[in-house]
Amino acid sequence: MENSSNKFNPSKGFSLLEVAVALLILSTSVVAIYQFISSTHLSSYQLHDRVIAREVANNRVALMQTIDPPLADRQRSGQVTMNGKDWLWEETTSKTTGDLFGFSIAVINKETQQTVFIREGYIAKQ
Repeated sequence: MENSSNKFNPSKGFSLLEVAVALLILSTSVVAIYQFISSTHLSSYQLHDRVIAREVANNRVALMQTIDPPLADRQRSGQVTMNGKDWLWEETTSKTTGDLFGFSIAVINKETQQTVFIREGYIAKQ
């Protein structure tokens, strides 16, 4: 008489196919989470640069409104260090109506040579 406890019982444990499907789902989830984290980190870094570039442009606007007003249509450029990075700015002013100058300020990351922020607007003639 055979002992029924020694017989192979297919209902115990997982099959190879079930394990493979579970590993596929797990690996897909891990890859998706990793991509989300890395893209969030990259977006955070780009946002930080954009905020600093906006402040560089705001400083140029403040200078135009106070001690360095535009006098005629012209282009100016310069370099400034802010938050440990070098930034290039390019400023274009053009006379519009009798009392206004139009301006455009492009702020460029010197390291990557990419334009990070552009500020456009109008400023009263002084």
